[in-house]
Amino acid sequence: MAIFPYKRFKVTEGLFINLSNHFYYTDFGVRDGGEHHYSGRRYINSGVPGTGFLERESDSHSYHNFVRSIVARQKPKYWRLLLNMEPSYQKELKRAKTALATASDPMKRQILDCYVNALTVGATEERLERIVRGIKDKIGHKSNKFLVSVMSHYKNKISQLGHDMRSVELHVKDTCNEEQYEAYLRMVEAYRKVADCRRVWHANENTREVYQQVFFDMGIFDFIRSDDFLPMLRDSNGVNYYLLPTVMIVARDSVDFDIVPLKGLTIVCQELAIQETVDVISSRLGDAASMVRIPELNLTWYFNHVRPIMHFVGAYEELQATL
Repeated sequence: MAIFPYKRFKVTEGLFINLSNHFYYTDFGVRDGGEHHYSGRRYINSGVPGTGFLERESDSHSYHNFVRSIVARQKPKYWRLLLNMEPSYQKELKRAKTALATASDPMKRQILDCYVNALTVGATEERLERIVRGIKDKIGHKSNKFLVSVMSHYKNKISQLGHDMRSVELHVKDTCNEEQYEAYLRMVEAYRKVADCRRVWHANENTREVYQQVFFDMGIFDFIRSDDFLPMLRDSNGVNYYLLPTVMIVARDSVDFDIVPLKGLTIVCQELAIQETVDVISSRLGDAASMVRIPELNLTWYFNHVRPIMHFVGAYEELQATL
């Protein structure tokens, strides 16, 4: 447990820096360098290394509040450091190894095995990032060629670790055949339009407000590498659902999750009749126009659009036909 926010660290002979003890948030292992500048989308870490989502463009005030609330928790706070409440590669590595030792599902074991290896690489990189940050603080607004050269040395190490990371991550393309992967990419493209829907509600009969607003995104789970990121559905119980080419990951957290084969997983879409919307849910959902159900998981969502939902379900059924 760290007591002080910084510690004195010897970088090289005659060079000491203040090394932060706070966790350093980066998108290392999530995407390659330069990709952020190309896409412009911000990666939002959701509390553990290697799991999060890509912030999407939206005019929804509720969505921006949702993102801001997550980002606010990432700001360094001394009390969180003192109580060991910040993310930690060491803590996560211990949890992942424990989960791997008890996992029986082959796909779950594969995910956790890759996750353990990725966390090992990521822990080294995260420390190097804090060293680079300390050197930058040492440089300040002055010009110092020696400090810049030392910093470049550490940045090169981080770049090398990026290659190591890609070699240990689970790649989505390796979990299926070519036909399934092509169908999966079409489904992902259709899902993007679903995620862009301004309003999504989860029907949760266990809560006082049965219809609760949730948000769909493109995300990453346990450093699983995908060119297009993973379709990420949420419910109002804090469970995230990630779609892969052959399975759905039902994730309660980064190591507590179930693997559900898509082959036996039905996604049903229904357009809501005007009178149904008015008489039953208008007061709560307002402009709900369609409904999606996954009977096997007892999940129901309502949307304010119809066409993108229909296209997504159709693309999902095409993917399912390849399994």
